[in-house]
This record gives sequence, C-alpha cells and structure tokens, in this order.
Amino acid sequence: MSSIKWHSVFGFMVTLILSFMIASNIESYRNPDSVNFLRESLLTSIEAQSTDLPDPNLKRVYKNFMEDIEANLIEVKYKKVSLFRMIGCIVALIGGIFLRKMKQIGLHLFISGNIFVLGATFYVFHFGLSGWMMNVSYLIFSMITSLFYIVKRDQLI
Repeated sequence: MSSIKWHSVFGFMVTLILSFMIASNIESYRNPDSVNFLRESLLTSIEAQSTDLPDPNLKRVYKNFMEDIEANLIEVKYKKVSLFRMIGCIVALIGGIFLRKMKQIGLHLFISGNIFVLGATFYVFHFGLSGWMMNVSYLIFSMITSLFYIVKRDQLI
C-alpha cells in the first residue's frame, strides 16, 4: 500500500514540475529578450574571473567561453529552443499522465519527450558551454525521473 502512495506522489510531483516547465517555456517564447540579461551577466562574470589568470591557455579557454556565449545566447536561438522545449515537455507531460493511469505507452512518451528536449537544446546551442548550461537542469530531471520509472516499470504498468 505504501509503494502505491509513493508512486502517486512521485507522479503528481513530476506532473507539477513538467507543468511549471511548460509555463516557463511559454514565457521564454513570448519574451526571448530575457536572454540578453543572462548573456550580459555571464559575460561580466567570465571577464571578472579571467582577468587574474597567469596562464595564457586558461585565458584562451575563457575567451572561447565568451565567444560561445556571445554566438549562441541570442534571442532567435532562445526563442527556438523554448518552442522545442515546450513541445518536448508537453509530450513528457502526456506520458506522465498515462503513467499515472498505468498505461504502458506513458513510459515511451515520457522518455521520448525528455530525449527530444535534450536533443533539441543541444542541436540549437551545440555541445559548448551554452548548450550544457541550458541543459543541465533538464538533464538532471530527465535522468532522475526516467531512472525511477524504468526501475519501477513493473509496478507501474
């Protein structure tokens, strides 16, 4: 009995988190200019950290970080990735709802929605600093929830 309550609580929390992610991405899609503040604050902090480096190799790495952020964190790419994330989170949310109703297709939808979000973000921002920075929270969420659902799939389906 306690495992059924644990699964329902976990499923409810996943539903709430995915709903919040969808709402957040809708807002990011409507206002892509918010990425300008993020880009400027990251560039300012990287510049501040790179001024005291004695090693020229480290300075080159920081310069590459700054170029990656300037090239990728722009409004057009941010708006595009927000749309992709919305689509992936909606698919994952539908999968989460089906999982709560004990339907087998839910696991496939949930995992494919998460993979779509991660793949689309890396496709738009590439595998540089900006791609990993924009994907770290989705990656952690996807790994934890997918691992839970894969391990407990016999009890859920």
